[in-house]
Amino acid sequence: MGRPLSDGETAVLSLIQQGYGPQNDIDKVFFTKVDQAVIFVKAADGSSPMMVNLSNLAAWRANGTISSDEELKTKWLRL
Repeated sequence: MGRPLSDGETAVLSLIQQGYGPQNDIDKVFFTKVDQAVIFVKAADGSSPMMVNLSNLAAWRANGTISSDEELKTKWLRL
């Protein structure tokens, strides 16, 4: 693993775990060349419904681009 996740990135990962399952753990997170935390989400059935950039979603949630955790879950994480 590259670096520790920020509090915001950890919060997004927690929402993913709540919605898609604990198989989406920190060991599945990787870091891009520009140091962004990314995960390929795994659903309970083994499918991979999406790739999530934890860094971007955490930043957008913090700056108000994503106005609520509910919006984050429904619009961005499809939960």
